[in-house]
Amino acid sequence: MTKIWKMGISTDNFIADTVNLTNEEIGIYFRLLCYAWKNEAYLPKDISRIKRIVQNANEEEINYILETYFKEDDNGYFSKAQKEEFEWVIEKSGKAKEAADKRWSNANAPQTHMRTQSSYSHSHSYNKIINDAFEEIWNKLKIKRGTKAKGLKAYNKLHGKIEPNILIEKFNAKANSLEDVTFLPHFSSWLNAEGWTEELLPEKKEEFKIDNRNPYSNLPLWKKGIRTMNDTDQDIRQAFKDGLLEKNHLERLSISV
Repeated sequence: MTKIWKMGISTDNFIADTVNLTNEEIGIYFRLLCYAWKNEAYLPKDISRIKRIVQNANEEEINYILETYFKEDDNGYFSKAQKEEFEWVIEKSGKAKEAADKRWSNANAPQTHMRTQSSYSHSHSYNKIINDAFEEIWNKLKIKRGTKAKGLKAYNKLHGKIEPNILIEKFNAKANSLEDVTFLPHFSSWLNAEGWTEELLPEKKEEFKIDNRNPYSNLPLWKKGIRTMNDTDQDIRQAFKDGLLEKNHLERLSISV
């Protein structure tokens, strides 16, 4: 197949998605994305091959990147967003070739020009209606996730089937329901998955729980000079003040009075 030389990347999304990574982990992630793009958006399943791709980086870091940012199927590991982008580029390239072939055909058949002019005019007018409708939707989204071009492509399949106001209301409601907007899907993905049909549940808040622990539960151990990770100097000193421990017990625990 024709090689796709340019890999598109949204810098805003990339920075947001990798804010928790170290510089070493970002390097691993980006190397894997570049390699996958040159191989039809797939990484090999062989972990030893993947280690060579990232210059024998730390295996624990490699596994974390694969588990966090990639999925696995019969063909290997893939990034969902990158795979969608690659398929879109392939489709666009195919359509560009078809358009070029059509222009060549029309150039050698001028007698057909008048018949197709009316059809082109109608198609152009209809596309403008869709573009204007999507422009209004896009401008009213509180958070714009993903690219505008991919959002328009997804909306093109839905135009006339669902009211734009419903899409705006439902997507904004989805955004408002999340504390971390990095979990908000791209608008194009949300449209393709019919996200407006999702029933949003009220967020459950954790109830405040009173700590009913017994601070002196390890008192017998303290008397032997033994303490656990959960034991605090404050609890031990309080036990001394309450007459539960003697001075020699504190000395065994290396705690001053």
